[in-house]
Amino acid sequence: MLKEERLRGYRAAKKNAPSFIYETLYGKQKFLPGRDVDHKQKIWQGTPVDAHIPTNALDDLNRIEEIEMRASCEGSGPEKPTFLIFRFKTPLSPEEIDKFVAGMNSIKGIHCGAEVGNMGFYRIGVTTSLWYEKDKDKFLTWWKELPLKIQVVLAVNQTLASIPSVSAESR
Repeated sequence: MLKEERLRGYRAAKKNAPSFIYETLYGKQKFLPGRDVDHKQKIWQGTPVDAHIPTNALDDLNRIEEIEMRASCEGSGPEKPTFLIFRFKTPLSPEEIDKFVAGMNSIKGIHCGAEVGNMGFYRIGVTTSLWYEKDKDKFLTWWKELPLKIQVVLAVNQTLASIPSVSAESR
């Protein structure tokens, strides 16, 4: 995400999850009402979640120590795609968040964005142009692969951050 885009997103206080995800997927702002489609629900770890999101994917996401899941949706159409919203348990700098978002966006089928959410914390939105009824198999695969993709981007960014910078003087 470019710095200007990141800053514009941070100023957009009180943006709900569907509007944030729409902007992440399509690159343009549009207000969308909150949950207006009643998806069949299941209980996962005491919390209602959309029934078609694979439980094993939620379990794998929950095991990623660096993140805290905040919202998810199985989607219901082009303006209501599937998504996951989370935040980092340990606050990251805007530059670190930008690197994570860029890493996620380099993966085919992933659209990722970040902004300050309604509670004043950075939130990360990950989405795709899929929803359950559009393509059940691709939808399930997307969710099942998402935890590993997040872990890979986290690991790459942590590895790159640990490499000392080469100063111009030592060249």
